[in-house]
Amino acid sequence: MGTIHPSLFTDHLSDNRLVVETKLRNLGRNRVAFGVTQTKLKKTGYRVLEDIFHGMNNLEIPLEMLSIENPAEILSEYFAAGNLKRGDAHLNPNANVPRDFLRLVNYINRNSYSNIGFASLTHKFKKSSCFDSSPGKQMERLEILEQSVKEGFVNSFRAKYRPSNKEDSVNQAFYDPNYDGGSKGTYANLIYSKLTSLSERAKQI
Repeated sequence: MGTIHPSLFTDHLSDNRLVVETKLRNLGRNRVAFGVTQTKLKKTGYRVLEDIFHGMNNLEIPLEMLSIENPAEILSEYFAAGNLKRGDAHLNPNANVPRDFLRLVNYINRNSYSNIGFASLTHKFKKSSCFDSSPGKQMERLEILEQSVKEGFVNSFRAKYRPSNKEDSVNQAFYDPNYDGGSKGTYANLIYSKLTSLSERAKQI
Protein backbone atom coordinates (compact mmCIF):
# COMPACT_ATOMS: atom_id res chain seq x y z
CA MET A 1 0.00 0.00 0.00
CA GLY A 2 1.37 3.39 -0.98
CA THR A 3 2.06 6.13 1.51
CA ILE A 4 -0.18 9.18 1.60
CA HIS A 5 2.02 12.20 1.97
CA PRO A 6 0.57 14.61 4.59
CA SER A 7 1.22 17.63 2.38
CA LEU A 8 -0.72 16.12 -0.53
CA PHE A 9 -3.57 15.06 1.74
CA THR A 10 -3.77 18.56 3.21
CA ASP A 11 -3.82 20.10 -0.25
CA HIS A 12 -6.65 17.76 -1.25
CA LEU A 13 -8.69 18.86 1.77
CA SER A 14 -7.99 22.49 0.93
CA ASP A 15 -9.13 21.92 -2.66
CA ASN A 16 -12.40 20.37 -1.47
CA ARG A 17 -13.01 23.25 0.90
CA LEU A 18 -12.32 25.74 -1.88
CA VAL A 19 -14.85 23.99 -4.12
CA VAL A 20 -17.47 24.17 -1.34
CA GLU A 21 -16.77 27.83 -0.65
CA THR A 22 -16.95 28.67 -4.37
CA LYS A 23 -20.31 26.92 -4.73
CA LEU A 24 -21.66 28.74 -1.68
CA ARG A 25 -20.52 32.11 -3.04
CA ASN A 26 -22.15 31.40 -6.39
CA LEU A 27 -25.49 30.85 -4.66
CA GLY A 28 -25.49 34.41 -3.41
CA ARG A 29 -26.34 35.59 0.07
CA ASN A 30 -29.47 36.39 2.01
CA ARG A 31 -30.53 39.92 2.83
CA VAL A 32 -30.70 41.49 6.30
CA ALA A 33 -32.59 39.19 8.71
CA PHE A 34 -32.48 36.57 5.93
CA GLY A 35 -35.51 38.11 4.27
CA VAL A 36 -37.77 37.93 7.33
CA THR A 37 -39.66 41.13 8.20
CA GLN A 38 -41.13 42.35 11.47
CA THR A 39 -44.39 43.32 9.75
CA LYS A 40 -45.07 39.79 8.52
CA LEU A 41 -43.99 38.24 11.79
CA LYS A 42 -46.46 40.42 13.69
CA LYS A 43 -49.29 39.11 11.54
CA THR A 44 -48.56 35.59 12.75
CA GLY A 45 -50.29 33.72 15.58
CA TYR A 46 -48.96 34.00 19.13
CA ARG A 47 -48.23 30.26 19.57
CA VAL A 48 -46.27 30.02 16.31
CA LEU A 49 -44.07 32.95 17.32
CA GLU A 50 -43.62 31.47 20.79
CA ASP A 51 -42.41 28.19 19.30
CA ILE A 52 -39.99 30.01 16.98
CA PHE A 53 -38.62 32.08 19.86
CA HIS A 54 -38.20 29.02 22.08
CA GLY A 55 -36.64 27.21 19.13
CA MET A 56 -34.05 29.94 18.73
CA ASN A 57 -32.97 29.18 22.27
CA ASN A 58 -32.81 25.46 21.53
CA LEU A 59 -31.11 25.22 18.16
CA GLU A 60 -27.87 26.54 16.73
CA ILE A 61 -28.11 26.70 12.95
CA PRO A 62 -24.62 27.09 11.46
CA LEU A 63 -24.08 30.43 9.72
CA GLU A 64 -23.05 28.63 6.53
CA MET A 65 -26.43 26.91 6.51
CA LEU A 66 -28.42 30.03 7.34
CA SER A 67 -26.79 31.99 4.53
CA ILE A 68 -28.14 29.67 1.81
CA GLU A 69 -31.69 29.12 3.07
CA ASN A 70 -34.85 31.09 2.37
CA PRO A 71 -37.04 32.59 5.13
CA ALA A 72 -39.48 29.67 5.28
CA GLU A 73 -36.67 27.11 5.58
CA ILE A 74 -34.96 28.99 8.41
CA LEU A 75 -38.15 29.61 10.35
CA SER A 76 -39.17 25.97 9.86
CA GLU A 77 -36.05 24.79 11.68
CA TYR A 78 -36.51 27.16 14.60
CA PHE A 79 -40.24 26.40 14.80
CA ALA A 80 -39.55 22.65 14.91
CA ALA A 81 -36.93 23.09 17.61
CA GLY A 82 -39.46 24.91 19.78
CA ASN A 83 -42.41 22.71 18.89
CA LEU A 84 -40.94 19.19 18.56
CA LYS A 85 -38.22 19.35 21.20
CA ARG A 86 -40.36 20.66 24.07
CA GLY A 87 -40.18 18.26 26.99
CA ASP A 88 -37.50 16.26 25.14
CA ALA A 89 -40.19 14.60 23.02
CA HIS A 90 -37.64 14.41 20.18
CA LEU A 91 -35.49 12.05 22.29
CA ASN A 92 -38.30 9.49 22.61
CA PRO A 93 -37.25 6.43 20.53
CA ASN A 94 -40.78 6.25 19.14
CA ALA A 95 -40.33 9.70 17.60
CA ASN A 96 -37.85 8.22 15.10
CA VAL A 97 -35.99 11.51 14.68
CA PRO A 98 -33.44 10.95 11.86
CA ARG A 99 -29.73 11.22 12.53
CA ASP A 100 -28.87 11.84 8.88
CA PHE A 101 -28.65 15.57 8.05
CA LEU A 102 -30.83 15.74 4.92
CA ARG A 103 -33.38 13.29 6.29
CA LEU A 104 -33.57 15.35 9.49
CA VAL A 105 -34.22 18.57 7.53
CA ASN A 106 -37.00 16.79 5.59
CA TYR A 107 -38.44 15.52 8.87
CA ILE A 108 -38.41 19.06 10.28
CA ASN A 109 -40.11 20.48 7.19
CA ARG A 110 -42.87 17.88 7.22
CA ASN A 111 -43.67 18.56 10.86
CA SER A 112 -43.49 22.34 10.56
CA TYR A 113 -45.57 22.70 7.40
CA SER A 114 -48.24 20.36 8.80
CA ASN A 115 -49.00 23.12 11.32
CA ILE A 116 -51.61 25.40 9.71
CA GLY A 117 -50.44 28.47 11.61
CA PHE A 118 -46.83 27.99 10.56
CA ALA A 119 -47.77 27.19 6.96
CA SER A 120 -49.71 30.47 6.84
CA LEU A 121 -46.60 32.36 8.00
CA THR A 122 -44.33 30.86 5.36
CA HIS A 123 -46.81 31.72 2.62
CA LYS A 124 -46.12 35.40 3.41
CA PHE A 125 -42.46 34.97 2.46
CA LYS A 126 -42.87 33.16 -0.87
CA LYS A 127 -41.70 36.13 -2.95
CA SER A 128 -39.07 37.50 -0.56
CA SER A 129 -36.17 35.14 -1.18
CA CYS A 130 -33.35 34.92 -3.70
CA PHE A 131 -33.44 31.11 -3.40
CA ASP A 132 -35.68 28.75 -5.35
CA SER A 133 -38.13 27.18 -2.88
CA SER A 134 -39.40 24.45 -5.21
CA PRO A 135 -39.21 20.84 -3.93
CA GLY A 136 -35.68 19.46 -3.84
CA LYS A 137 -33.91 22.80 -4.30
CA GLN A 138 -33.29 23.22 -0.57
CA MET A 139 -31.66 19.78 -0.47
CA GLU A 140 -29.43 20.68 -3.45
CA ARG A 141 -28.20 23.76 -1.62
CA LEU A 142 -27.67 22.01 1.71
CA GLU A 143 -25.83 19.09 0.13
CA ILE A 144 -22.98 21.52 -0.68
CA LEU A 145 -22.24 22.15 3.01
CA GLU A 146 -19.20 20.57 4.64
CA GLN A 147 -19.81 17.48 6.77
CA SER A 148 -18.78 19.28 9.97
CA VAL A 149 -21.48 21.90 9.38
CA LYS A 150 -24.11 19.22 8.81
CA GLU A 151 -23.08 17.34 11.94
CA GLY A 152 -23.19 20.54 13.99
CA PHE A 153 -26.83 21.11 13.02
CA VAL A 154 -27.85 17.50 13.72
CA ASN A 155 -26.13 17.48 17.13
CA SER A 156 -27.75 20.77 18.12
CA PHE A 157 -31.23 19.63 17.12
CA ARG A 158 -30.84 16.33 18.96
CA ALA A 159 -29.60 18.00 22.15
CA LYS A 160 -31.82 18.11 25.23
CA TYR A 161 -34.51 20.79 25.37
CA ARG A 162 -33.59 23.91 27.32
CA PRO A 163 -36.69 25.30 29.13
CA SER A 164 -37.57 28.93 29.68
CA ASN A 165 -38.64 30.50 32.97
CA LYS A 166 -42.18 30.18 31.61
CA GLU A 167 -41.82 26.38 31.49
CA ASP A 168 -39.52 25.64 34.43
CA SER A 169 -38.82 28.39 36.93
CA VAL A 170 -36.26 26.23 38.76
CA ASN A 171 -34.21 24.88 35.86
CA GLN A 172 -34.78 27.70 33.39
CA ALA A 173 -32.13 28.07 30.69
CA PHE A 174 -33.37 31.30 29.09
CA TYR A 175 -35.73 34.16 29.83
CA ASP A 176 -39.13 34.44 28.16
CA PRO A 177 -40.34 38.07 28.40
CA ASN A 178 -43.93 36.89 27.90
CA TYR A 179 -43.86 34.95 31.16
CA ASP A 180 -47.07 36.65 32.33
CA GLY A 181 -48.81 36.78 28.97
CA GLY A 182 -47.28 39.61 27.01
CA SER A 183 -47.86 40.10 23.31
CA LYS A 184 -46.89 38.48 20.04
CA GLY A 185 -45.24 41.77 19.09
CA THR A 186 -42.63 41.09 21.77
CA TYR A 187 -41.77 37.75 20.21
CA ALA A 188 -41.76 39.22 16.69
CA ASN A 189 -39.27 41.93 17.70
CA LEU A 190 -36.96 39.46 19.46
CA ILE A 191 -37.03 37.01 16.54
CA TYR A 192 -36.30 39.75 14.03
CA SER A 193 -33.47 41.14 16.17
CA LYS A 194 -31.87 37.70 16.51
CA LEU A 195 -32.12 37.02 12.77
CA THR A 196 -30.64 40.42 11.95
CA SER A 197 -27.68 39.72 14.23
CA LEU A 198 -27.13 36.27 12.70
CA SER A 199 -27.44 37.69 9.20
CA GLU A 200 -24.73 40.26 9.86
CA ARG A 201 -22.45 37.54 11.24
CA ALA A 202 -23.16 35.29 8.26
CA LYS A 203 -21.92 37.99 5.90
CA GLN A 204 -18.48 37.66 7.44
CA ILE A 205 -17.95 33.99 6.62
